[in-house]
Amino acid sequence: MTTTKVTLGDVIDLERYPIDQLNSRKGRALIDFCHASLAFEGACQLAGFFRPEAVDRLVAEAQEKQSAAYRTDDTHNVYFEQVPSESAADNPAAVLQHSSKLTIAWDLVGEDSPLRVAYESDELTTFLGQALGMETFYRYADPLGAASLMIFNEGDELGWHFDRSPFAVTVMLHPVVFGGEYQYFHNLRTADNQNSSGVLAALRGEQPGRITLAGEPGALTMFRGQHSLHRVTPVEGAEPRINAVLSYSERPGDKLNALTQQLFYGRTA
Repeated sequence: MTTTKVTLGDVIDLERYPIDQLNSRKGRALIDFCHASLAFEGACQLAGFFRPEAVDRLVAEAQEKQSAAYRTDDTHNVYFEQVPSESAADNPAAVLQHSSKLTIAWDLVGEDSPLRVAYESDELTTFLGQALGMETFYRYADPLGAASLMIFNEGDELGWHFDRSPFAVTVMLHPVVFGGEYQYFHNLRTADNQNSSGVLAALRGEQPGRITLAGEPGALTMFRGQHSLHRVTPVEGAEPRINAVLSYSERPGDKLNALTQQLFYGRTA
């Protein structure tokens, strides 16, 4: 019995998003749209980027491999830095956040998985690099963290934080009805101004301008989170929130060190 090879067109809606024809009129318009969205509010979401059949396969794969996933459950501050020993009421670094989730590492993703087909394609890498305005852009070389599946069960969340990376790329696979919302404050700080008062107000629920991304199944999101405070609200109910995270770097051959691999995946490779 022969198995039909999964192609990029089986995974990504190339008619709607011609990432394999970026020099075409529609391809250039797509890149322009991404640039404008990222400039306007720090995020670009492409609904229906992954085809429904590919989404269904990835949800099934995540559920099948959930027992092999690594669970993290930690407290941290928004900067992922050491919490000051002497807490001041006006210091956002002293406000603890909670994050917990299950992670299915890259080496557990199937050879014929839609995630692997998409991630290993030069077409997607080239498109994302151009859409994000990167001069150099490479797939991550880490055997555990190149791309992964994230599962948020009831009570799981990502607490408010700023990213250390200049960009993040995710694909929503299975949103939930209650909770699990992706919320952020666009450019709440800058490279020259940490805006501690604004960050503290956001943590207290007193800062205006909070944005919530819709997160439909199959939607690809590019996000700039270094200066935009963001979180995933706690999941409510028995249905899990599942998404894929695709990692890239400005440098070729980039990978996690052993300590970070152990922290994120519970093992080294």
